[in-house]
Formats: sequence, C-alpha cells, structure tokens
Amino acid sequence: MKRVTKAHAAVAVILLTTAMSPAVGAQTTNLDFSREPACQDRTPASMGGPLPVSPNLVVVRYLGSSNHEIAYRNTVLLLNAHYARVAPARPLGFTRDDVKKVDAILIGHGHGDHMSDAPYVAQRTGARLVGAPMTADQAQKMGLERRQIDTVTGRGGEMLKFGAITVEPMLGRHGAGGDAADEAASAAFRALQKAVGITRTPEQQEAARAAQDGSRDPRIPLEGVITYLLTFGDGFRIIFRDTSGVDETGIGTEWERAAMKRIGNTDLAIVSYSVAIPQAQTTTVPLVRLYNPRFYMPTHHDEVGAGRLDTPLEPLLLRLRDELNVRGVSPLYRQPVCFDTAAKHMFVGW
Repeated sequence: MKRVTKAHAAVAVILLTTAMSPAVGAQTTNLDFSREPACQDRTPASMGGPLPVSPNLVVVRYLGSSNHEIAYRNTVLLLNAHYARVAPARPLGFTRDDVKKVDAILIGHGHGDHMSDAPYVAQRTGARLVGAPMTADQAQKMGLERRQIDTVTGRGGEMLKFGAITVEPMLGRHGAGGDAADEAASAAFRALQKAVGITRTPEQQEAARAAQDGSRDPRIPLEGVITYLLTFGDGFRIIFRDTSGVDETGIGTEWERAAMKRIGNTDLAIVSYSVAIPQAQTTTVPLVRLYNPRFYMPTHHDEVGAGRLDTPLEPLLLRLRDELNVRGVSPLYRQPVCFDTAAKHMFVGW
C-alpha cells in the first residue's frame, strides 16, 4: 500500500475535508497531527500500518461499503467486514488476507454485505466478533467457534471493553428498502451499465453473490440491527449505525433515545446513507439529530457494483451543516481521519 509524505497530508486538509472551517487543523489543536505517523499513512493499522502514538488520538478509516477501522492507543476495532469486490465495483486497495491485527469486529447486522468476511478475519486474527443473535448464529455457520463470539441484544445492560474503549450495544432498526424507488433505481442502474458496456458477466454475477455470504433471517429488521456507542478513555464518543431504519416515532429506537437522553451528545456519528433520491431521504438526518454529534461520516453510500449508483452526498452534508451545525467528512478508502479526543479537533490525512 502506498505511503505518503507529510507534505501530502498537509495538502489533504484543503483538498479532502468536507464542510470544515479553515480553523480545523493541526495549528489550532493540542495534538500535532503532523507528528503522528498514523495520520500520514494510508495503510490501516489492522493491515500493518502505524498505531496512534498520542493517547489522545483516534484514527478512523473508511474501508468501503459499511466498513470502518478505528485505532486508539494499542486497540484496533473493525466496524463490519465485507471486503470482496467484483468488477465494475471500485477496488478497495486490499483484500481480507491483508488484515493482520484486530481486537474486535462489531457487526451492525448480519446481511452478507456487512459481515461476509468477518468470520474469516476473526479466525485469522483471533478477534472477538460482536453481534446480534442471528449474526452470531451465521458466524458460527461460517466456521467461527462460538467461544470467539460475543452475542448482544442491544436491549440494555450490556457493556463490552476493548482496551480503553467501552462499547455499548443498542438495538437499532433496519431500513425499509425494496420500495418502488429502489426497484426503479436498480433497473435504471442495470440499464446504464449495459449502455456503457460494463454489465457483469454471469460468472462475475455468481462471484459477487458468493462473496456476500450472510444471514437472511427474517428477524433482522426488528431484532438483528445493533447500534454501537463507543466511549474512549477520556470521554470522546463515536456512534455507529449501519442502516437507517427508525421505529414508529421516526427518531431512532427506544434504546437509542434512552442512551442519548443519558449522555446528551456524541463527537462523531457514522450513520448509513443509502438512498436512491436524496430528496426522498427521511431517516439519516433524524438519526444524526438524535445522536447530536460534532462530526458526521457517511457509511453504506458507495456503489459496489450490485445494483445502485453512489448516493449523492452534497444534499445531506449541506443539510447537516445548515440545519444541525454538524461538520461532515467523507473520506476516500483507507484515508486516515484523525481526532484529538481532548481538544475535539479533526484532521484528514492524505
């Protein structure tokens, strides 16, 4: 994987940070990001890249689909693990065989495009796999021993600890999907692929299906989605939700509302944004409003060659900036997004 210079990283603040004020940067924070190797390197910590040096540094990387890596002190967490890409999907720049160091894999829900590579990675690295009961069952079917799995319900009273990171699972809700707009978008996407000559061959389509091994348990929408609240050593908080369904209130679920009533705010919200028409989006913004973060990072928004275009981000990021005063950042694959957990500043590397 390509390593980059400190000069590259400095330029990246201007080129790659979305919806950030000019004041955000190393010169205004207590932590000198330019002296952090993890903020200057494109190689994820789970794949042999540098770990944070400062105890106040959290490094978040987007690894495609709804996958992320979080590195803090000597702990590496993966949020979901679905790394297989079949053309015409864009390559991630790595495969699951590149993953070497992981302490835990937090699975939002058990669909194949969220967990297909998680049991394999857990076996190779010894990582704990955390998920709902149907996710745990599927991981075991895929060869992971039950002793390596932490099953959670998200209904309260469950706290996990990985290094200096406390993880609180909360029961979420799966997005509806399958409506007329989704069907129309999928048909249009396939027509566009055919028109430009990038339609998958039958062999490619079969390979793509095989690479999305996961659970099809009908209980997933109501019982199988887990939202994770991560609290770091000094109180910095990240919340992760890999699908944007809500209950009848239209504002998250009762367990998420209870948690947010208790804590009041988060620092970074990583929330699913997967919609055919941005103007029809009705769930991501209410979830971000509920989580009340300083920063927002989208997930599950990129085109993976499986039936839809990339979700346009500008309409969402504009709303978050103008309505909620939330700063959005949409990093490239493997790009380090660094947070000073004490000063609550953000830096985007190259």
